[in-house]
Parts: sequence; C-alpha cells; structure tokens
Amino acid sequence: DRIRQYLNARGITDAIIDGYELGWGEFYGRWWITIPIKNEEGDYTFFKLRQDPEDTANKDKYKFYPTGSRATIYGWDMLAGNTDSIVICEGEFDCLLLTVSGIPAITSTAGAGTFKEEWISKLKKLKKVYICFDKDEAGEKGAERLIPMLDKALPKTAIYKITFPERMTEGKDITDYFTKYSG
Repeated sequence: DRIRQYLNARGITDAIIDGYELGWGEFYGRWWITIPIKNEEGDYTFFKLRQDPEDTANKDKYKFYPTGSRATIYGWDMLAGNTDSIVICEGEFDCLLLTVSGIPAITSTAGAGTFKEEWISKLKKLKKVYICFDKDEAGEKGAERLIPMLDKALPKTAIYKITFPERMTEGKDITDYFTKYSG
C-alpha cells in the first residue's frame, strides 16, 4: 500500500500500476519497486529495480535484475502502429505518467545519455519526436547528444526539444511538472 501511494503521488494511477505490472520485491538484500521490462517482441526480459523511497541507506537509485541486463527501450508498445508522435523522456515513471495523460512516450532503461543509435531506425515512421529530458546537467547533455543523431537519421521527422519553464524552480522532470505545477 505504501508503494502504491508513493506511485499515486507521482501521478501514476492504480490502473497503470496494475496494467504495467509494477511491483515490489526483495533483490540484492533490499526491497525495490519492480518495473518489468519487455523487449521489442513484448516478452519480459528483466526487471528494472527502483530504490524504495524510504531506504535512505541504499546508495543505488536503480539496478537491473538479473545483473548484466542490457539497456533497451521502455515502452516498445508505444511505437507499434504509431505514425504520429512520441516523447522520449528520462525515466520509466515519467513514461508512465505521460501514458496516464494519453501521451505516448518511451525512455532508455539506462538514462538520458544511453539512447542507442540502433534504436533510432524504430522511430522512422513518426512525424514528430519530442525530447523531454530532465532539467539538469545529465538531461541537457543527453539531449545535446541525441538531437543531432535524430536529425541525421530522421530527415523527414520533426524533432522538438521540450524545455521546462523557468518558473519551475522546485523539481526537474516531467513528474514534477505534472504533480507540482499542474502540468
């Protein structure tokens, strides 16, 4: 219940929690929020583990189970049959929050700086791609790296970089924008 309430406070509804099978489990001697990760074919391949928000002794915000799992796109299903637009964001919870709002989104399971060039071909049918990384140094660097790659590989696709408003002083990501600034 505590974890469900935490996710609800982040704008992730019970229907999304259940539909995307978010869970709670013990791995590596700690308790984690579990995010099942599917491959492009829709098969489960690993868990991304998110630190328990009350486990302040845990130095790791995220881990993979099993160890050695490779980064992939979270949200492959958002690309199936989609020819309009997608938001590339910086985390699974941000993706899920956008899904609650009816906005198709994907992310790399390993952060803003790890969107792989080989994944870009999967975006070629889209008319628009929006980049919305966190308002911090890693997010800026990730966008600076990704946008030229997209421009080069997708010449017929409009590429947009979403920036958060200056008034957004508390928080740095999509979740903060929706939960603290009413979207």
